[in-house]
Amino acid sequence: MSSNLPILTSIKSEWNHINETPILGKDVLELLSSSMYVNPLSIYREYIQNSVDSIEEATALGLLGSTAEGRVDILIDSQERRVRIRDNGTGIPSSQFVRRLTALGASRKRGMKARGFRGVGRLAGLGYCQELIFRSRADGEREASELRWDCKKLKAILRDAQFSDQLGELIAQIVRTRRAVADQSYPERFFEVELVGMVRHGADALMNPSMVGDYLSQVAPVPFSPEFSYRELIENALIKHVNLGNVAIHINGSAAPLYRPYRDSFSARKGVIDKFTDIQEIKIEGASNGLAAIGWVLHHGYIGSISLGSPVAGLRVRCGNIQVGENNLLNELFQEPRFNGWAVGEVHVLDDRILPNGRRDHFEQSVPFKDLLNQLSPLAAELTRRCRVSSIQRNAVREFESKKTTVEHMIEIVEQGALSREKRKTLIHDIEKALGQIRRLSTTRIKDHRITSSLSRKAERLRVRAEKVISTVSSASRFSGKTRREKQIYENVFGLIYDCLSDQKAAKTLIDLLLERLN
Repeated sequence: MSSNLPILTSIKSEWNHINETPILGKDVLELLSSSMYVNPLSIYREYIQNSVDSIEEATALGLLGSTAEGRVDILIDSQERRVRIRDNGTGIPSSQFVRRLTALGASRKRGMKARGFRGVGRLAGLGYCQELIFRSRADGEREASELRWDCKKLKAILRDAQFSDQLGELIAQIVRTRRAVADQSYPERFFEVELVGMVRHGADALMNPSMVGDYLSQVAPVPFSPEFSYRELIENALIKHVNLGNVAIHINGSAAPLYRPYRDSFSARKGVIDKFTDIQEIKIEGASNGLAAIGWVLHHGYIGSISLGSPVAGLRVRCGNIQVGENNLLNELFQEPRFNGWAVGEVHVLDDRILPNGRRDHFEQSVPFKDLLNQLSPLAAELTRRCRVSSIQRNAVREFESKKTTVEHMIEIVEQGALSREKRKTLIHDIEKALGQIRRLSTTRIKDHRITSSLSRKAERLRVRAEKVISTVSSASRFSGKTRREKQIYENVFGLIYDCLSDQKAAKTLIDLLLERLN
């Protein structure tokens, strides 16, 4: 049976260009706003991203002394359900204001190494509020420009099956603009977005200043904390290659700006604190003799998977110093994806051919991106090895401590002197066997010299104690004044108690009470 498909026979030999204008329907707005982002908090990232680009432009024009003077203020009013995000970048001149804020997918920043270049990020808030307002004033202007999207009306039109007009007609119905004199509280130059009537989503994270701060401290280009010992080392290594663009983000007028979440120690899991001990630099060579990526990994105790939701867990990826995706983006590199949850580090993409996708939750699939993943694989393998070695060592230490506790208890039973000679002999044999196992645990399965030395010292102290007790203990004093027959009965009864009770500690306690009564 032939698998060939039928082929159309062309009537004319040439191809013709279409002469009809493509239809852009109303659903495009939904696709570019609320349907665009999985995590609602992403809207903050989109607006911060545009603010950083504007602040860098202001710095380049001499309007700011440096990006360090760049500032973004976020006001979250949970009672009024209103959010305002304002920056001190260039602002948008009134002559360009309406055109730039109503253009869809027509960003002037494409090809300019800017963080946002697709021209859709400004629409991120459309699906999350009742009214989306943009305000701006450029340098030298007296009046401010204002543009309002009626999101409530937009949602109604999107549900209206009878509305069949194209996108341009829809925008004309829901967008209004005006010029106004800004009050004295506004700076001479600014851009701000205000979301009015915020819609509740899930845990209402969009209106929670703490959750917003935690999110932006991870994804936004903000500086490392002065309390982080590796801060200067990392920044000095990155600044040679990465346009950090760090800005000061203040939420609800906070005196201190947001800092990256890294500190010298971190919560590995509830009640367990781990510390960073060393840093490893990452350099990935590109195809044209330049670097494709640079980054760092912080090594620590690798005492297990870091708590779910930790702001530092995972080998993360940044582009333009803004995080792309979540902390699990590189899970595929690890033979066991769970080990990425043990790692702490970042990879900064430098290759211009490696681009985040439209939602910025991953990268466009390309040959340069695949090559980057291939070159990161040895790092993932090394981190996996560290995790496994640490896991083996922790299991060995746990086994050591468990056997040590068991031996200590057996020594106490021998020391108690309540067992018959035969049972005591058996117990001593068990102690000697367990001591041998403990010695092997402390020397063969653990590679960390410090841990090996510590366990070896514990094992030696335990051996000395055991030998001392074994060589000196006698059960005769326990039954002074008793006949040989009575002594034999007591030893048999106490032996039965140890044999019948699975909890040997409870058995010893019971026998201690009985011996106290007998004496």
